[in-house]
Amino acid sequence: MENIYRFFFVFFVGFLGFLISRRLKIPTPAIIGSIFATGILNAAGYYPEIKMEKFSLLVKIATGVMLGKEINRSFFRHIKNIAAYVLLFTAGMFAASVATGYTIYYLSDVSLATALVGGASGGIIEMVTFGMSIRADAVPILFMQIFRLILAVTLYPWIALLVGKAVPGKTTKPRLQSSAEDLFSWKYDYVFLMGTAFLGAWLFDALEVPNGIIIGPMLLCGLLSVCIRKTYKFSPKVRYTVQIALGVIMGQSVTPDVAGELHRLIFPALVSSVVMLAGSMLLAAILYKITSMDVVTCILCTSPVGLSQIVFISDEMGADGLTTSIFQICRVLSIITFYPWIVTAIV
Repeated sequence: MENIYRFFFVFFVGFLGFLISRRLKIPTPAIIGSIFATGILNAAGYYPEIKMEKFSLLVKIATGVMLGKEINRSFFRHIKNIAAYVLLFTAGMFAASVATGYTIYYLSDVSLATALVGGASGGIIEMVTFGMSIRADAVPILFMQIFRLILAVTLYPWIALLVGKAVPGKTTKPRLQSSAEDLFSWKYDYVFLMGTAFLGAWLFDALEVPNGIIIGPMLLCGLLSVCIRKTYKFSPKVRYTVQIALGVIMGQSVTPDVAGELHRLIFPALVSSVVMLAGSMLLAAILYKITSMDVVTCILCTSPVGLSQIVFISDEMGADGLTTSIFQICRVLSIITFYPWIVTAIV
């Protein structure tokens, strides 16, 4: 029970951050506000000791369920149509990750292996684990990954908003419309939906699929919706609650040790983030030119933001959440699978 009370305390802090961000009219206020509020709390040493595993599991499953509502009968045909663009984007992110790593290496005193792993646009846990396996310094890697993620989560909604207003012509509406006919009923359908979500999370996690706890519920709940020809939705209060919980979990990673690297690595972190930003924006511009996707979706597809965060950001920005998530899933899977080979070949 004490762990639950502590979580509610930091959730309240995150909620206050959300209220302040919404009052300031910041895009995606629930995520950004809660990250900064709880991150400052943690960096100052006042974040209570909490075991986040169970809370993190529930947030990831909820994220997958919310993403699954975008799936319809044209899902696999849609993947086939964008496959070539996804491969182009993935290759570009490999190049951007290597360029970011070398920028960190030349501007700091960390080893080349540490810089290359720290600059990769992959998952935080996976990159830190890989870095430790090749005897790289885990704390700078963690700092670089967290700094990049928080900066990307903060900047990309603004960039998407400003560019979306400046570029006329295409609207930010999802390309895939639901083919379901009726809404889920509260009596039975949502109970079955939650059971399907937990089954998907357990199955894909057991199969050791990266981000399986999100991807499993997404696919199974989406297929369930298609099979029974019904769709489901969640109120804004539910979405905001999940987003704040996600921000609280991210805020826990801003430990005093990580914050202690700020004075040593802040400059290379900023410059390398600009390199990553430039690379991702170049990819977004190419994607916009060669596809029929709207500019906001293109920007979010190529952003170095985590899968959990991009689901809610794309929803808030009115972008095509399913297409964005497909790009991000492929990015994370490819970086986790193939980037270590590139690093070991270089170092």
